Amino acid sequence: MQLSSTARRQITQAQLNKWPKASKADKSAILDAVCAVTGWHRDHARKAIRLALAERAAGGRQPRQQREPVHTYGPAVLTRCWTVLDGPTGKRLGPSLPEVLANLGRHGHLAGVDPGVIDQVLAMSPATIDRRLAPARTGLVARKPIPHTRPGSMLKSSIPMKTWTEWDDTEPGFLQIDRVGHEGWGQQR
Repeated sequence: MQLSSTARRQITQAQLNKWPKASKADKSAILDAVCAVTGWHRDHARKAIRLALAERAAGGRQPRQQREPVHTYGPAVLTRCWTVLDGPTGKRLGPSLPEVLANLGRHGHLAGVDPGVIDQVLAMSPATIDRRLAPARTGLVARKPIPHTRPGSMLKSSIPMKTWTEWDDTEPGFLQIDRVGHEGWGQQR
């Protein structure tokens, strides 16, 4: 027989008076009883009791919704500093911000920027710098590098394998070549 959500809520409410003063063994017994009657998993029953206790403590009010973050930092100023220094991480950008901002201000690149914004950028932690710069970083680094040398089974079988004792690199004309692409990962073929 399936219980309605109202019945499950009433069963949970009935157990609330015992919960705060109960020992660990008593709480386990309460959870067993709630799970047996409602059919819930222990984790869900524990969460339902915890939420009901929070509602009771708040006077029946729902917990407040999480607010949207208010960004008081100047993203344009931070992005400009990051671009000038060729895209370092927040840990490297943070300590160099005072000098970079002073230099940009001295040369007129921060004209019209509120000094309060500059103070806020200087107060940012490295983790906040990385979070603020995440949109600017997207698309700059290739996801998967393009290999320049492709494995070939015919080529592998034609190259004899030698151990370290079979190499005679003192003989004139000895040569070993490795092919490496140096033009970067971001280029497409």
